[in-house]
Order: sequence, then structure tokens, then C-alpha cells
Amino acid sequence: TFYNEYKNSLIVVDGGNPDNTEHVRNIINEYGGHVYAWILTHYHPDHVCAFNKIMRDPQGITVENIYASPMDYDEYISVAQYWDIPEDFADFLDVTKDKNVTYLRAGHELTLRDLKVKVYSSYDSDIAAYGDIPNNASLVFKIMGERDSILFCGDIHSAKLADDLIKKWGDELKAEYIQPGHHGNNSIKYSFYDAVEPQIALFDAPEWLMTGEQFKAKALNEYFAGKGVSVYDYTTTPNEFEFK
Repeated sequence: TFYNEYKNSLIVVDGGNPDNTEHVRNIINEYGGHVYAWILTHYHPDHVCAFNKIMRDPQGITVENIYASPMDYDEYISVAQYWDIPEDFADFLDVTKDKNVTYLRAGHELTLRDLKVKVYSSYDSDIAAYGDIPNNASLVFKIMGERDSILFCGDIHSAKLADDLIKKWGDELKAEYIQPGHHGNNSIKYSFYDAVEPQIALFDAPEWLMTGEQFKAKALNEYFAGKGVSVYDYTTTPNEFEFK
């Protein structure tokens, strides 16, 4: 979440699983019950389902603007793996059918209050070449203030996609903060993170994912530590930063 205390505006990115709903609802209500902008990176349950449940039963919460990746439902159905739940995307489409939704594509730029946003990757006709829809169809975007910036990588994990992003966007990807792709448990080469040059890495990951020997998040955490990058995850909450 981003909260602008001077303009009383709240931005939410993703939100979590169905059982995260009340936690997300409580946070929104702490900031007045109105979301100025809600950005959904992709349509897996751990990213979109809390949003879906709140939109279906808002209990006074209002959402002004919704931004998402323009996934094609029929293609999603045709390539769905066992971990994919297309019904969650169908639910998203249903709860937003009368809402103000903007589907973002690579190159899209917008302003959210005092913050600027640029999108570097999204769903398009070529995304299937990287495999694993919808993870690799996640929005990859940067939120920028006057001084600080954070690169959100959603759940992308294709090494080729990461390489292509570096080739296409180069230094535009640099950011002080980064949310690593696929919760840090991914196949993205370290060269991608070297290109971003973050000072702080925000892993959307619990302890079992950060420390489990069978997961890649542990190695990425150690790599960041060796580079002097500060790492935060669910075990270090509340993680609060002044973003200027």
C-alpha cells in the first residue's frame, strides 16, 4: 500500500488470498475506507482473491480506479496448469464489469496523485512464448516519486523475459526498491537484479519460503545480502517506509 497523508489517498497493489481479505479490509478502513487506485498484477488467488471478495461485499469500502493486466480468458483456459484457477479471473471480470477498470500494456504511463507509474511488461499476444500464463503475464511496473522508486515484478519468473526487459528498457528499470519476481522464488537471473540496482528488496514471502532449502528465495536473499541490499519479508513486518 501507498498512502499520501497530504492528499488522503490510498493505493493498493494486489492483496492476497481469500483468507487475507479481512486483514486487507482492516488496512483500507484504517486509511478511511476509500482506495484511490488498486493495481492487480495478475489473476492468481494469492494476488487477486482478497480484492474479489472485497469488491463482491465492500461493506462500505469504495474503489475509485482499478488497473490490471489485459489477460485473454480463452487463452488462459487453453494453457491453464494445475496451479492455475481460471475461475478467479472469471470472478474478477464479474465483480469489475461495472467498475472503472484500466487494462495496462507495456509502455503505458500514468499519474496517481503525486506518483508516476510506467509499465514495462503486461499481457500481450507474444507473452505465451515465455510460458506459464498468467505468471509471466504479470504487470511489471515502476512507481516513481520525486526521489524514490519501486519496481514491481509481479510473478514473472522467465529468465528470457527478464533478459528481454533489460534489452528493451535498460536503465529505465533502475529503482531504489524492488519486489522480486515470483515472491523471490524464481528463475530470473541475478543479472536482472544487478541491472535494477536496488537498495531494498521487498519479498512478498513467508518464512518457510525465505528459508526453505528447496526454494530459490533463500539463495536470492543471500545474494542480495552479499550486495548490501536490505531485505524485508513477512517476518519483518510491519515494513513501513517514507516514500518521497
